[in-house]
Amino acid sequence: MSSALPANYLTDKDLTMLQRVLIDAGYTEDMLFDRPRPFNVAAKLLIRLFQEGMTDPADLTVQLEWHFGKPPKKATATSARPYHRFAIQGLPVKVPVRFTDEGPNN
Repeated sequence: MSSALPANYLTDKDLTMLQRVLIDAGYTEDMLFDRPRPFNVAAKLLIRLFQEGMTDPADLTVQLEWHFGKPPKKATATSARPYHRFAIQGLPVKVPVRFTDEGPNN
């Protein structure tokens, strides 16, 4: 009597879909080199869930976020201009000019 589980082979189409789920969830190639462990564990989880019958990419993405959270995003440069140094110091940008009725000869 054998208790072996039936083998579920993954096709190229299946692997491409699983890779797309990983990329869409933020697990990219640069993460593989920076921190390989979360990437490998996430890939193993997707394969296990897929072999257990979960084939919808949206469901797989939800499971990734539930197990690992969202991966950190890379810092991107913003186009916002930094504040002027006077604004940081709390000073007015221009010194107020006062006009008086007195002439230069008074």
